[in-house]
Amino acid sequence: MFDWFKRIRTGARKFALPPREERAARNTGEVNLKPYTPDAKSFLGQLAYLQLSQFEILTSELKYSPNTQYKAELGEAAAKSFEKYRSIAKKIAAQGIDPTDAMDPFVERIEMFHSRTNGLDWYESVIKVYLVSGLLDDFYRRLAVGLDPLLRADVEKALSDKKFEQFAKRVLLESMQKDPTLGSRLALWGRRLMGDVLLELRAAFDNRKLAGVSKSKKLTLEEERAVNLASYSKLEPLITELIGAHTVRMDALGLTA
Repeated sequence: MFDWFKRIRTGARKFALPPREERAARNTGEVNLKPYTPDAKSFLGQLAYLQLSQFEILTSELKYSPNTQYKAELGEAAAKSFEKYRSIAKKIAAQGIDPTDAMDPFVERIEMFHSRTNGLDWYESVIKVYLVSGLLDDFYRRLAVGLDPLLRADVEKALSDKKFEQFAKRVLLESMQKDPTLGSRLALWGRRLMGDVLLELRAAFDNRKLAGVSKSKKLTLEEERAVNLASYSKLEPLITELIGAHTVRMDALGLTA
């Protein structure tokens, strides 16, 4: 697994992110995600809870905002995040499913992810949401390819809002200009987040399906490892692309990924 992380990180250093249309076309050719898209309930349940947990993080950080202006703007960004959650929850309800029933199977996994990636202060929390939400939104937009076309369009629309991204870039650049030591700390934190996000992305897939193994087959520990390695190999082009997008987001803040 560590060798795999090394390979994709090495490739990401030389990665230049092309326009979105070109990226989408290239990814479609290299990794066909359609067969691996979870069923609508599982897909929307994971995505809804990710958005709800993001809203929770942002609102909990309001009281630590460095000034009143940032607090007000963060409050507006948090409200937009809740709108994204509510939009996805409505899509779940439209399928005749209780949104909480759809989210519940993923609560523990997503909460564990957030517990591993808690920021030490307001700035680390803001850059965490900026980087993590950017990566996860990119990923779920691509994974939505296997959904019903109308539902896919609704998901893409819900994930298109950039209110928080714009806020985060501006306030972090302003804050690093005032405190040059902040940049070094945030660069280290941003690099550390990448590994945890990759594990969360992988959790959205069924490794057995990626490796072409029947769910009913009982595997030994060695066979299970082989399945994981096979899934890494299939996802590597997509993950490399997402790491490239992460690098671009770090570059936008003047930080090295």
